[in-house]
Amino acid sequence: MKFLIIFISLSIIYADDGLSYLNKIRTNVGLINLKPNYSLKKASHSHAKYLLRHQVTGHSEQRGRALYTGDKAYKRALVAGYPSAFVMENLTINTSNARESIDNLLSAIYHRFVFLTPLLDEIGISMASSPKGRRFNRVFVYDLGSSALSQICQKSYPKKNGQYYIRDICKDSSNMIPQSLYDKSKNDIALQNHDIILFPYPNQKEVSPVFYNESPDPLPSYKVSGYPISVELNPAYYADIKLKSFRLYRGNKEIKDTKILDYRSDINKIFTKSQFALMPLKRLEYGTLYSVRFEAIADKKVIKKSWQFRTIKPKGKLYRITPKRTHLKVKANSEAVFYFVPRDKNDIITRYGSTRELKVSYIDQNTFRVKFSKKKSTTKAILDLGHRKVTFDIE
Repeated sequence: MKFLIIFISLSIIYADDGLSYLNKIRTNVGLINLKPNYSLKKASHSHAKYLLRHQVTGHSEQRGRALYTGDKAYKRALVAGYPSAFVMENLTINTSNARESIDNLLSAIYHRFVFLTPLLDEIGISMASSPKGRRFNRVFVYDLGSSALSQICQKSYPKKNGQYYIRDICKDSSNMIPQSLYDKSKNDIALQNHDIILFPYPNQKEVSPVFYNESPDPLPSYKVSGYPISVELNPAYYADIKLKSFRLYRGNKEIKDTKILDYRSDINKIFTKSQFALMPLKRLEYGTLYSVRFEAIADKKVIKKSWQFRTIKPKGKLYRITPKRTHLKVKANSEAVFYFVPRDKNDIITRYGSTRELKVSYIDQNTFRVKFSKKKSTTKAILDLGHRKVTFDIE
């Protein structure tokens, strides 16, 4: 009998890499730092191993399969010893490092709200990796929870007349928690944070210009669009919120090709009444300053926010390619970045061909970095995308 042995290596990230980067971002938006929690780390560790073992993605697990610890994130956290079922989870597949993983999740609006929630204050982060020959070879898993709710779940409460109780929020599902205590505990965490969370945050630099996809997808008919801008009004400060306007500008010109998401217009019904997003329906430009204006009425108070952010500009010479055919002269032993402007909402690059004089790598699904051969070429070098082609004279 022959056995297939798959070796999986695990590394647990504490405050040195992923957590320190995430907390730096949270600080910039006015949120408290997330603290590492052993039980949440254990839960994220188990799910990362499960996903790699079975070469699947997502937040669910199938009962009966190897390494199964729970079909949902909160159940895995309870099995790992976390006292509260109030748990949220983020994950990425095949990102090269923690920073790239976190940036990818922040570009996806639903996952961004998990990382930037004012309701949670502790986290467990794990990374699992396997041989590169496999379809999925690296997984980052992030499980977030509330220390305040964990604390109340470690006590029992005698029943009192006139008091409302809730259940199924603790490891002991029969433990009845007074509704007022549950609400107070959530607010105790939220009140430590800023009343309004903006992202990209004011004066942020090197912001991605693009959003591609997310599961579930907030823009299912788009394969490529612009980077989401989000506002969350901390529910500990505001209850009754009505959006008045949410606008994006490049210079003095408003970008009107956008979609506004809130709890009513979100097709996946994930947004809360406190969350709002402006989704640009076309990619933003590289190295460009944008301005945002937001206005809402919250508990009869006018809320106005205006701020700016700047998108990233890739290092090196940048070519913005729009024609079907482009011819360029370049220097031997040089490199450049080629941004192929999407022709429509589904125009992403999934494959390409190139001659041997070029060394091509993806920056994103519309942008390449190209290194040219060290020697001059007597023939034309070609980068062929099928619907668009660039030829080079290497001099």
